[in-house]
Amino acid sequence: MTYQQKSVFASLPQMERGVSKVIGGDPKGNNFLYTNGKSVIIRNIDNPTIAEIYTEHAHQVTVAKYSPSGFYIASGDASGKIRIWDTTQKEHLLKYEYQPISGTVKDIAWTEDSKRMAVAGDGREKFAAVFLWDTGSSVGDLAAHSKVINSVDIRQKRPYRIITGSDDSSASFFEGPPFKFKFTSSDHCKFVNCVRFSPDGSRFVTAGADGQIFVYDGVTGDKVCQLGGEKAHNGGIYAVSWSPDSTQLISASGDKTVKLWDVGAGTAVTTFDMGTDVNDQQLGCLWQKDHLLSISLSGYINYLDKNNCNRPIRTIKGHSKSIQCLTVHKCDGRSVIYSGSHDGHINILCMWSRFVFLNNFFTLLGCRYRGQ
Repeated sequence: MTYQQKSVFASLPQMERGVSKVIGGDPKGNNFLYTNGKSVIIRNIDNPTIAEIYTEHAHQVTVAKYSPSGFYIASGDASGKIRIWDTTQKEHLLKYEYQPISGTVKDIAWTEDSKRMAVAGDGREKFAAVFLWDTGSSVGDLAAHSKVINSVDIRQKRPYRIITGSDDSSASFFEGPPFKFKFTSSDHCKFVNCVRFSPDGSRFVTAGADGQIFVYDGVTGDKVCQLGGEKAHNGGIYAVSWSPDSTQLISASGDKTVKLWDVGAGTAVTTFDMGTDVNDQQLGCLWQKDHLLSISLSGYINYLDKNNCNRPIRTIKGHSKSIQCLTVHKCDGRSVIYSGSHDGHINILCMWSRFVFLNNFFTLLGCRYRGQ
């Protein structure tokens, strides 16, 4: 008897309190990326039940990003290794593999021609590197920080610029190629968690654990404004993502909110209150086409509604820890899959309703479990 794969029930992102989660956007607008364990999960943004899993890393994968061409994905792991692999075939054949840093990769950025990439994170000798994607040859020096670099981004048009954000509470600006240090910004008083250029390259922002977001000129690096006055959020900010037209952005915070900002006015347009539990802290976000996504500490993926800040359009639930047990129950000719994970969650997957995740509480053998 031969078997064929019918469906993939993808895991949620692997989350850690106080640590940003990078969501990789698709330049073609079809998919989004995140990581869990040694896997990269590719999910269709319109129909998240469609998923592919890449499992070729030997160590925990920490970040994955599409190339601007959309033909390749670069993924980095806890050992500092970068794998660049094909997206056009289901086998996801490896194209190149490099070791640019010696510690955990925290972020990856490509130039708009998909020929150069910057990698940032932890390491013994350096915290970041920028190199040619097809040879690994260095195209600059990103030495400017004294502690781990949390975030890196590249301006998506010439003249190229690179911005980095670090645990040393500073953001550094580089010009190139070859990329050379230009200056360091010390506007933040705590960790800089996220730096991002606008799609049109006219601006970039830095967001930090101090709850502040600063806006700078994308070419010169001059400070333009600060969003929200003294503080943009009441907690640390872990991620920002620009709108496609570069006029707005969203920010995700440990204060359990996501805010939508008018960058020109420097004010918040909408505040999405995601809950009151610690697991409702927001650690990642993505703005892709008309989709606004955020990721909670629980691992839940929230599709936000710009016209209704009171509740998400949908919330994708599932397992974020290892699955310990699995059973199938048939009722009236219909199959229901029950799966239990290491963190005590039980998922119910209804095979007749496009794998709808039921969300309720029930008691099993005297213990209270959460059905999702």
